[in-house]
Amino acid sequence: MIRNDYLIKRKFNSYLLPGVLMAIAMQLGNIVDSILVSMFIDIDGLTAISLSMPVLCFMQMFGFAIGVGGAITISVMLGKRQLDEASGVFSVCFVAVTLVSLMFTLLSFFVTKPLTLVLASTPKLQALLEPYLFIFICFIPALNLCLTLSNIMTVDNNPKLGSAAFIVANIVNLLLDYIFLKYTDMGMSGAALSTIIGYGSGILLVIPYAFSKKRMLKISVRRGLQQLKTIAVVLKNGMPQAMYFVMMILKYYILNTFIQQTLGADSMSIYAICLNSVYIVRLCIEGIIGIVQTIGGVLYGERDYYGLRRLVRRTVIFVSVAVVILMAVFLIYPQIILIIFSFNKPELVGDALVCVRLFSFSFGLYAANRIVQVYYQTTLKTKLSTLDTILDGFAFLVPLTMLLITTTGIIGISLGTVATEAATFAAVTLYRIFLQKRGKMPQKGFLMIPEQDGESLCDITVHSTDRDAVEISKQLIDCCGQNGIDSKKANAVGLAAEELTVNIARYGYNGIKPGYIDINLSKADDRLLLRVRDDGVPFNPTEYTAEDDGEFLLGGIAVIKAVAEKMTYTRVLNMNNTVIEVLL
Repeated sequence: MIRNDYLIKRKFNSYLLPGVLMAIAMQLGNIVDSILVSMFIDIDGLTAISLSMPVLCFMQMFGFAIGVGGAITISVMLGKRQLDEASGVFSVCFVAVTLVSLMFTLLSFFVTKPLTLVLASTPKLQALLEPYLFIFICFIPALNLCLTLSNIMTVDNNPKLGSAAFIVANIVNLLLDYIFLKYTDMGMSGAALSTIIGYGSGILLVIPYAFSKKRMLKISVRRGLQQLKTIAVVLKNGMPQAMYFVMMILKYYILNTFIQQTLGADSMSIYAICLNSVYIVRLCIEGIIGIVQTIGGVLYGERDYYGLRRLVRRTVIFVSVAVVILMAVFLIYPQIILIIFSFNKPELVGDALVCVRLFSFSFGLYAANRIVQVYYQTTLKTKLSTLDTILDGFAFLVPLTMLLITTTGIIGISLGTVATEAATFAAVTLYRIFLQKRGKMPQKGFLMIPEQDGESLCDITVHSTDRDAVEISKQLIDCCGQNGIDSKKANAVGLAAEELTVNIARYGYNGIKPGYIDINLSKADDRLLLRVRDDGVPFNPTEYTAEDDGEFLLGGIAVIKAVAEKMTYTRVLNMNNTVIEVLL
């Protein structure tokens, strides 16, 4: 009866498909969007989209930062069983992102023209860019609300619904893209409008979420307005995400201007292809890495350090496989990438093929930096996560790329990215080690978590069978005896564990594949904490009454309530989490 990672694997697998589908939907939407613009307008249309990125990143920054920061804050609170506080954070996130987005809508009528003149260097590019920018700025509330709500729905027991919002948004986007660009003369306005309508469609999935029985969080606009100042906590946890977008804004503006002035406007098409190649990489790995944020926050809040280690290990393995496959495709068949984006500048084909091949060498390092950013953000080491984001997105990238373009020409576009990813990972690793040696960061190693919770007395996993459930009582009583716990308290803990696990074994997996039950016993101050976790059907023992015996049989519930100082229940990550506190 030693601890295993069966439940973590099962949660990883159940969140993997929705997470990957969400990433695929989002990145594929960007990729196909670019392909259709290149096909029905021309490569300059794709260049115009690249030129718009500083503005688009700035507007989306708030939806992503509040969505991701809110999801992390809420997941940690759910791990600590702070349901009311988590609902308050949800309300604040909803109100904040709505107010900010509406402000952008009002500004759209005044800032579009000046921004166009600043970003584009030729009249043709300006004519393509201006209508695209206006639609995005004016209707940004639809996109930002979808980004925020999807992230929070995912941690609130609705990973499939959160994923579906992105999938619906991008399916509608691509269908309308094709219709607007092929059958109307809307041009770049159609490309922008299809995206906005798509994300507006994704918001419609909030309706089934609002009536979902799995929903733990409640939303109140009044509470959101009253507690708006608590958005500071959300923004702190979302700071790496915000800094990522700030760096993207600066990076795109400076490099777009530098490449146009140094290499010429035509070379922007090669840069645009490299930028869109990042979407392909994110399509393959972002959904996998995102599981660390979704599941890892809860595990960190519960101080399940074993589970967190296994989660990160599994993530690294899956990401590594994806990166190897991607690199092979880019190195062997770079011409496919040019065909996908309708590259039509024959004089630059040779340079473009070399750039695509060189760019692929950044994929593994890019994935490593994304894991660093997401993991440290999830475990509230926001300084390290933010540092990695700043170095990777701007501080190293811009000067290195400008230097290498100046010295090596057009291939510096790709070499700069490779050098940046390597330098960033090395710098953050060395800085982390330095801080750990100075005692300013906890523990040794990359994860910076202890081998186990220092207060944990016993951490075990049992099969969901009657035999193992009964056996757990003896093991917990022995564990209490070894740690000097009074025999009466030990028997109470043993009884509580046996009653709960027998019930889960008999009724928790009706109609689904039997699994495992995680049981942890820890000592905190003047009490024992017994935590029981399973992924069976929802069952809240705190609401159990004698009338429920027809469905569940928890005969010792009265005894448990008599000996327990407190019993709490949450349904987090679609797992039952019951905590019983016994006074010593």
